[in-house]
Amino acid sequence: MAPISVPRVSLSKTIQEVASNYVGDLMGKVAGTAHMQRLGIDEDQLTGERVDAVLSSLQSSLKVLVGDETARKAVREIKSRIGAA
Repeated sequence: MAPISVPRVSLSKTIQEVASNYVGDLMGKVAGTAHMQRLGIDEDQLTGERVDAVLSSLQSSLKVLVGDETARKAVREIKSRIGAA
């Protein structure tokens, strides 16, 4: 993946918007920040590598809730929205 710089707020907001479509508003709202906090990522700017780590963590969690294919679809949508696809 090419280096990108995504503001944290933008990534967490995008995760929230997309994840909410699959797991509901409450879980979607928590998803964006929870995965970054769990990985110890709290900077205002994210590198492409860190974005990948957050989305990989999110995909693993979504997989349990909505299945593998739907989790992959959600992560693809997030990547597309933030220009990382």
